Amino acid sequence: MAARPSMLVVAITFLLAAPPAFAEQRGFRATMTRTEPAINLTRAAHKSHERLSMLAARLDAASGTAQTPLQLDSGGGAYDMTFSIGTPPQQLSALADTGSDLIWAKCGACMRCVPQGSPSYYPNKSSSFSKLPCSSSLCRDLPSSQCSAGGAECDYKYSYGLASDPHHYTQGYLGSETFTLGSDAVPGIGFGCTTMSEGGYGSGSGLVGLGSGPLSLVSQLKVGAFSYCLTSDAAKTSPLLFGSGALTSTYYSVNLESISIGAATTPGTGRSGIIFDSGTTVAFLAEPAYTLAKAALLSQTTNLTRVPGTDGYDVCFQTSGAVFPSMVLHFDGGDMDLPTENYFRQVDDTAVSCWIVQKSPSLSIVGNIMQINFHIRYDVEKSMLSFQPANCDSF
Repeated sequence: MAARPSMLVVAITFLLAAPPAFAEQRGFRATMTRTEPAINLTRAAHKSHERLSMLAARLDAASGTAQTPLQLDSGGGAYDMTFSIGTPPQQLSALADTGSDLIWAKCGACMRCVPQGSPSYYPNKSSSFSKLPCSSSLCRDLPSSQCSAGGAECDYKYSYGLASDPHHYTQGYLGSETFTLGSDAVPGIGFGCTTMSEGGYGSGSGLVGLGSGPLSLVSQLKVGAFSYCLTSDAAKTSPLLFGSGALTSTYYSVNLESISIGAATTPGTGRSGIIFDSGTTVAFLAEPAYTLAKAALLSQTTNLTRVPGTDGYDVCFQTSGAVFPSMVLHFDGGDMDLPTENYFRQVDDTAVSCWIVQKSPSLSIVGNIMQINFHIRYDVEKSMLSFQPANCDSF
């Protein structure tokens, strides 16, 4: 088994957009909570395949720096971020999405919003709220917007799907507010005050876009780096750090040179890259990397009782007494030596464990199960990704 490095640093290929320049390096801390108390592998597979399709479609449709927001992984292992908006602060939780940019929350009664039953933000109860006009830079950064009230209000409809699926969107007007992250109050954050929405956004009150575009929280905080450490205990919060204390980002691609399964080493995805995405739960490998890694795994597990897979999990075994080969991802800057629970998981309430790597027809993805108990840091300014093993439960 390869030795774990104290810190791995690899180059990031930014997909679709160049990283913005940052002048400030102040640190902020927030927390994320998994939207489900435990990972349901069946639901995770379905949601991860939906997200894979949307990520692939986004790349296929991309031109220049245009941003097409994504279908969200609202169940099966997504994360909610806890924060407050306004003066005095109104505490909310919202889906943390590293694949989109807009920050938004349900505003007022929001009778035509989803989900129903979660708290809303009330701008009329805050002394620090103001509407952003059409002349604001954030209004111009929206994929589409309309002006109302003589240009004093910037209205938006922000879609999270393709044109063929119009039922994933948020609609409202842009505002400026004070956001409280941990103990830090940050004024002047632009966000969407949503009055209508459709789609799946978990059980929270909206969404926090953590992409690299100008609308995202990362860009508006003016931090050059940010990071997370996903806990193995789904009931515990995971730290999300911005700036000088940074411990997630839009998705980034790195070069996976090879994969070691036990004593065998197979080719990786090479220059085709593999995406680190906290919004996808399982892992995906494109061909021929998937078939070669799968064959290496099967050749070293002949002593185990194999059972039929389901929901895209091709390699499954009876859990009792099973000892699985090691798995190491070899990047062009170092190795990611995975704990067994990051690539083999028990399927729901059965006595079966499955390899959580699935075959992809397009992109390769390191999902959030593989990232558990790794401190993963994105340096947006330097286009570098670093990670190291960590006990995220006690971070």
